[in-house]
Order: sequence, then structure tokens, then C-alpha cells
Amino acid sequence: MEQDSTEFDELDLETITPRQVRQYLKDKFVIVASNRGPVEFRREEDGSIKAHRGAGGVVTAMSTALVATDAVWISSMRTKEDAIMAREAPGGRLAMPPDKPQYWVRYIIPEKKDFQQYYSVISNSILWPLQHYLYDVLRRPVIDESVHDAWNQGYRKVNRLFADEILREIRATDKKPLIFLQDYHLYLCAQYIRRKVPDALIHHFTHSPWVQPDYFRLLPHGMRRELLQGMLANDVLGFHTPHYVNNFLQCCREGEAVRVTVDAKRRLVRHGSREIYVRHYPISIDHEALERTARRRDVEDYRTRLRELAGGCKLLVRVDRVEPSKNILRGLQGYEHFLRRYPEWQERVIFANFLYPSRSDLKEYRDLQRDIEEAADTINREFGTDDWEPVHVEIKDNYPRSVAAQMEFDVLLVNPVADGMNLVCKEGAVLNRRDGVVILSVTAGAYQEMRGTVMPVNPLDIAETADAIHTALQTGERKRKSMGRAAREVVEANTSFKWFLQQMRALRRVEKQRAESESKQAGLPALPRYEHFE
Repeated sequence: MEQDSTEFDELDLETITPRQVRQYLKDKFVIVASNRGPVEFRREEDGSIKAHRGAGGVVTAMSTALVATDAVWISSMRTKEDAIMAREAPGGRLAMPPDKPQYWVRYIIPEKKDFQQYYSVISNSILWPLQHYLYDVLRRPVIDESVHDAWNQGYRKVNRLFADEILREIRATDKKPLIFLQDYHLYLCAQYIRRKVPDALIHHFTHSPWVQPDYFRLLPHGMRRELLQGMLANDVLGFHTPHYVNNFLQCCREGEAVRVTVDAKRRLVRHGSREIYVRHYPISIDHEALERTARRRDVEDYRTRLRELAGGCKLLVRVDRVEPSKNILRGLQGYEHFLRRYPEWQERVIFANFLYPSRSDLKEYRDLQRDIEEAADTINREFGTDDWEPVHVEIKDNYPRSVAAQMEFDVLLVNPVADGMNLVCKEGAVLNRRDGVVILSVTAGAYQEMRGTVMPVNPLDIAETADAIHTALQTGERKRKSMGRAAREVVEANTSFKWFLQQMRALRRVEKQRAESESKQAGLPALPRYEHFE
């Protein structure tokens, strides 16, 4: 028997089915907005236009979370082909997947200069390094008039474009919208929506870390004020860990940028007449979908190539985007230190780095890619022989290759300086077929979940990294099996679908509390009081 929408709150997140979600959403309309979408279209050599899977943790999680929602996912155009496909699609909506639609994609198409200011100048040069504690405070950023102009003319403008597209979707339906905004690109969006639709139900999830107040104050006062006001226009704010929740609440409490009252015990911020709930939901993966991908023929082909690459050597693997926070250079330095400290492992291990290009429009990222390639070449020149190349680096978009590498590693190195969560370690835990050991930075959000099942490492300490590689390679079969089994159990206890359901449930509770408050004000009998918001 199908459940009605009033019972959605009581359903067990462990057993809830897509059918029950569809029943709950029969009078609801889910809208997701993120800078990067689930698909990117590119022109092939034969002139055809082909869809490619979007990169990044947001795409990985949301693509699987939206099963059964019939949602609309709004993202920014990234290629000319995106615009072509959007213009040709009925109503500007692209079905995903095309053969059996489960949700829909549409693009905003900002002016080139506006997008550059919003994306390159503000999002990726100011907000992203701020939230990862990666300002080079002696040199950059230099916040001058051009940065303020980019905030005013680019970041605000593109956030308004997203809001306008969301409002267009809201007006086109008579269903109640549930709006889910994603990450640091869209901090201002909620306030533009709420000005037009005051009773909108809006959830914002921050996929990056949230910093402590002293670091947050490095952002100019006006930007801090507007950013917090934008975030506090949501009904619920989500973060990966309790630590990030506490940091955000502390920024609100200590910040002079916005007048609020903070209830740390209830994890609630009162801003004007509104109450905003601040919650943590650790993002995860769809391990069942990942296992299906692992059975594909192209993945099997890459697995064969990897074993040929390794020969009889152990395989140390890294899978990452070329980003400063991922700490790729120190990973190479740690490996170089390992080869020097433990020479008996020379010609017995290969470090395969499977990397994705990222933000190549920014000089800092182009320089980082060059430095990675040069560091690998230096190691190969010093230690390599005619029969052994100690470091292998590939930098290109290749998802099947990444899945194959996560299945075949003997050791997986995941050593970010800072990461909101990090899904590579979770994917590796589920996919690996060789009782591989995961080395995980203690500063990754995922470490709090996975501690005890992974080998911890300080991301700045290359001597410790070298020792961790050595210990991982030396770990006995029984312990490797035990750690791998425990890590898999931790990951499989959560899914991206469950992560998204927690957010839907949070908005549902806000909706019920709002209805209860309105009933009291109207002198009508109150709805049965819902349990304390958790």
C-alpha cells in the first residue's frame, strides 16, 4: 500500500523506496541548482555532439540522489554545445538519462564577462581558497577594486540569473517547489528567490569546509554581510560535518556583519522574524550504481591495462582533480621521500596518478598542472630504469579509467590539505578488489566517518606520508581484509539517495512547523505537534 505524504516524515531512511518518494512528491516539484551540471556536451571529431558526465563530487552525489524525483536541475552552460542542445530541447529541458528520463537539465547562459567574474574572480579565486584555508596571505588574494566590481557585476548577476530561472520554473507549475541550492557559487541566490516568493522552501548545501570566524573575517565586511544574509534567506543550511556546522554558527555569533541570535544547542539562527536550521549530512555515494559501472566492458579494459602497466609491481594510486587543495605535489614529494628512505621498494612499486584537468582558465591551475608534470619527470629521471618508470601521470577526463584504478589499487593515496568530504576514498573502499589500503588525510571531512578503517596521514608531512606508504604496502593480508571490510561497511551504511532524503525531510519539517504557526495565528486548531527538529 502506498504511503501518503503525511507519513513521509516517519519512513525509515534505511528502507525508503523510490516509489514512496514519488508518492510524497506527487504535489511537490524539486528544483536543484548548481554551477556545474550532470552533463556537458562537446563536439566530437566526426562533428557529432556527445554528452559527457560532469566532474566533481556535487555531480557524483546529486546525479544518483535525484532518482525518482522528476526534478529539474539548473546549471550554468560550460560549452557552446550546451547552448546548442538547450536551444533544441523542448522547453529548454534536456532529459537525463535521454532514453529513460529520471530528471531534467536546463542551463543558464550568462554573458562571458559576467561568468568570468562570477566563476574565476569570485568563486574560484576568493571563496574557494577562503573555505579551504588556502589564502597565500603574504601575496594573494589582493582584494582591489576589480574584485569588488566582480562581486557586484558578476557574482551577484549570475546568482540572479539562477534565481530568475528557478522562479521561471516555479511559475510554470502549480506544485509546491522544494529548492536545493548547491555550494559556494550560489550563496546569494536564496535571497533573490525569497523576495519574489516569500514562502518558498529553500535548502542550501555547502560542499566545502566552513572556516572558523578569524579566517572568515579575511573576507571584506560588505561581502561577508551580503554572503551571510544570502545564506540566511534559506530555511535549512546543510554541511558535511558537525565541525563545519559549529564553525558557521560561530561565524554568525561572533560576526559583526549580520545581526542574528544563535541557539547553538538547537543549531538554529534567528534572523529577523525567521528561524534557519543548520544541519550536517555527510554526503556519500550510490555504491550500487558504482558496482554496475564497475562491470562495464570499458572499465574491464582499463583494469587490464593497469595490470599491464604495473607488471609485477605494487600499484599506488591517486585519483583527483588538479586543484591546490588536493595536495598532489606533496603526494609526489612523499613518494619521492619513500623511494629514498626505503630503497628496497625501488622497482617494486608504481605510483599511478589519474588526474582530471580543472579550471584551466586560471593561471594558478595551469601552473599547478605544469608543476605536477615536472615533479613526476624529476622522480622518473632520478629513480627510473630501462624497465621501470616509478611515476605514471595521466591528466584527462576519463571516468572509466578512474573506476578501474579504484578497483586495482594496492594503496590509494588521498591526502587533501582540506576537503569538505572527499568521495574518492569512499569510492575506493567500495570498488577495490585487491584488499587495498586507503591512506586518508586527517583534514578531509570523510576522515571523521572513516577513522579506524583507513590509515591517517598529516597532509603537510611528507616524511609521514612516506612512512604511511611503506606501512600500507607492508600491512599483512588479514589486517588489509579487515580494514577494507570495515571501510566498505561504513560507506554502504550511507548513500547519496539517503543524503538527499535527509534534506527533503528537513524541508518537510519546516513546512509542517510553518503550517502549525499559521494555524495558531489564524485561531484554527493546531496540527499535531511534530517531534523536536533534529
